[in-house]
Amino acid sequence: KPAYGSKDLHFSTQYSQSFSVQCLACLWKQHWSYWRNPPYTAVRFFFTTFIGLMFGTIFWDLGRKYSNRQDLFNAFGSMYTAVLFLGVQNSSAVQPVVAVERSVFYRERAAGMYSALPYAFAQVIIELPYVFIQAISYGVIVYAMIGFDWTLEKFFWYIFFMYFTLCYFTFYGMMAVAITPNHHVASIVASAFYAIWNLFSGFVVPRP
Repeated sequence: KPAYGSKDLHFSTQYSQSFSVQCLACLWKQHWSYWRNPPYTAVRFFFTTFIGLMFGTIFWDLGRKYSNRQDLFNAFGSMYTAVLFLGVQNSSAVQPVVAVERSVFYRERAAGMYSALPYAFAQVIIELPYVFIQAISYGVIVYAMIGFDWTLEKFFWYIFFMYFTLCYFTFYGMMAVAITPNHHVASIVASAFYAIWNLFSGFVVPRP
């Protein structure tokens, strides 16, 4: 029985740790989760290298041919195909990983370990270095094999667009899982938007 005049137990904050500490804890957890998941991380890098070599072989030395409009369309088509193919692959591959982690998140959030925002930040941040390595490995292989101009500015623009395109595809896959009950429904929802992005990417239906 509580003592006379005692008050209910009360804490000044909902969580025992600050927002920054929660972010670091979630990031540490995501780091080890990704590091111990080679079927996702290692296979993604192997797949990217394989696709880079395949597309580089298909579009071999295409970047040095720009004497007419068809040559330019061929170069544009090589970039369009690569971005869409790898982007959809990233988006599809991340969905089962996020779905598995979400069940752990429900349990740990219910226990009061951290809030949803630090967890979301950690999910986004942990993908950045992996996508960066993926973009670099693909970009160097394909840029060299296609034969685009080896100037620092053009090379970094190529890597810049490749990196951020792969990022938004990956984050879209995460979002699709977050707003749907499971990754099976997420893959169905995501497929509809892949088709829309493909149609309005500027290559299938060029700007008039």
